[in-house]
Amino acid sequence: MTSDPLGSGLTLVALWMFILPTLLSGHSSPLLTIPALMLVLAVCVYLLHGWNWKSHASLTALSSATIAGYFITLWVAHVTHLSGQSDTAATVAQNSYGLNALSLYIVSVVLSALGAMNDITVTQASVVETVAESQPGLPFRRLYALGMQVGGDHVGSMMTVLVLGYAASALPLLLLLRANQTTPMWVTLNGEGMFSELAGLLIALITMLLAVPLSTALAAWWVSAREQTHKQKSSQGSRELN
Repeated sequence: MTSDPLGSGLTLVALWMFILPTLLSGHSSPLLTIPALMLVLAVCVYLLHGWNWKSHASLTALSSATIAGYFITLWVAHVTHLSGQSDTAATVAQNSYGLNALSLYIVSVVLSALGAMNDITVTQASVVETVAESQPGLPFRRLYALGMQVGGDHVGSMMTVLVLGYAASALPLLLLLRANQTTPMWVTLNGEGMFSELAGLLIALITMLLAVPLSTALAAWWVSAREQTHKQKSSQGSRELN
């Protein structure tokens, strides 16, 4: 029980001491921030869940989905010519301290997805472990299929969490847009303010959809490999006794 607040506190300290200064360092800050963030998450995952295959599977899936989310965000920003200046705070930070507003946007999108992914990857690994313990000897495909049955429900609930989270953060913008009855909807959706929020939400959902099957597959593979190793050792021990 004491690990949960300790892990959360460590994340906040790392955010303040390492990640924010990295953002202040220059235009290439996302390339520096993402590895720093993954290092923090690795410490938190192993602190909370220990050094075991479940943590390895969770962190591997989390890292892969995060890297994919970073490049997807970078590609979307390049194709749509996002500036990141639709957020007032980012514009102030850029004008006052020389920060890159687009870099802040990219990192914020990745951060928003990480919270949901961190929970879902650990949970999927735990589900596979529970299934394997209740039904020993299941092959990889069956473990994966049973794990994804829970993963589908988990994705649905976490999608709702992400949508509500983005709606809460963009509530003032949504209210202003809803109150404006003169601007056509297609113009509203084409504006950077609304588009950046929708793009961030979509990218967060995509990374989460990547993380669920990946963490489930890694956990199922790890369990199958472990059971196969145990069988080989038991078989070898029986032969030696005979």
